[in-house]
Amino acid sequence: MSFADEQERLLRAPRRDLDRARRHPDTWSDLAFTAEHTAEGRGIDRGKAARRSVLWALQYDRRPQDLGLLRFLLRQEITFYRELVPWGLASDLTLAGFLVAEHRRAEDIWLHWSAKNISFDTALGYHLYHLLTGGVAAAVEAVRASTHPDRGRVLGDITSDRHTDAAVEQWLDEQRARFPSDPAEESLGSWAHHAAGLGEREASRLFMTAWAASGPRTEDTLNTLRFHLAELGFLTEAVAVQQEVIAVSDAPREAMAFNLLTLGRLQRQAGDASDAWRTLEETRNLMPADKRGVRAGLWRHFVKECFLVVAHTPDDAATRRRFAVSDEHLRGIPKLWMDKVLDAALAAAEHLGDPRALDRYRTLRQDAAREREQGIA
Repeated sequence: MSFADEQERLLRAPRRDLDRARRHPDTWSDLAFTAEHTAEGRGIDRGKAARRSVLWALQYDRRPQDLGLLRFLLRQEITFYRELVPWGLASDLTLAGFLVAEHRRAEDIWLHWSAKNISFDTALGYHLYHLLTGGVAAAVEAVRASTHPDRGRVLGDITSDRHTDAAVEQWLDEQRARFPSDPAEESLGSWAHHAAGLGEREASRLFMTAWAASGPRTEDTLNTLRFHLAELGFLTEAVAVQQEVIAVSDAPREAMAFNLLTLGRLQRQAGDASDAWRTLEETRNLMPADKRGVRAGLWRHFVKECFLVVAHTPDDAATRRRFAVSDEHLRGIPKLWMDKVLDAALAAAEHLGDPRALDRYRTLRQDAAREREQGIA
């Protein structure tokens, strides 16, 4: 099957979802933000996947009569971010905002302001020009006539001399290139992310692997490929890519230690505790002598990974040897309340069945918690 055929297959369901939303506005409730909690207590949005599907189809099929649907989707994304995304900004919010902004309606200023005003990251990343696509003068007039409590703040932001209609038009052109209306203009990397969002793991792997093969195998490209494969659950392939990263990298000593640490983590997650431990032994040779200061974080992550490998070691004798080494590495590392290093130590002690070690790590965790509270105070 060609990439074009696979792209067409992936778009069938989103297009059906969009057609249903257009024909039956009473089904929009299926696209709404609906909070749920997993068994682990993590918050999720039950409508997220359906909303993503319709929004993606709208990117490639833009019609004037869709403004009401687009506004609804943007409001749901705003609610999703407010409720479940304390930091960060992804293309779900920016695509919804751009598609609304393309309609150039001054009355959408406050909707865009709501999106921009969610968090520190959206304040920086959701561009002010979303508010100005109906014309800078029209936006200023609309805000001045408003009684919105943020009227003064927005006026101060949009009346700067550098905000011109030409600058807004240039920004719109940049967004059109970022979110093309023709599916054929999307990069293979973008298709990989779209497929992942639809739960199509194999298709996502296919597109991202092809994207990485289309250019030089630089460390940055390989890191992107490795991260994506690991997120999809293709851990054996991610291990191979990380080994390639290490082979091509000319990173300094401590950065190479981090690369090896990443390899060890992937090997453990892939179920290979023996290879993971050998990688960690190699990593130890590159670790800085000083465990304090700016290097403490690297040490915490290294020791946490050592303990996690211990907790996945089936052989009793190997478990005891690796536990003793990990315990020795732990000594002298400051701020043990950070990076969940003691949680990993406790898991290793429990796997070993060592009550004395369990008591000692529990005491260390209590001491670390008090240290954290004192630091905050």
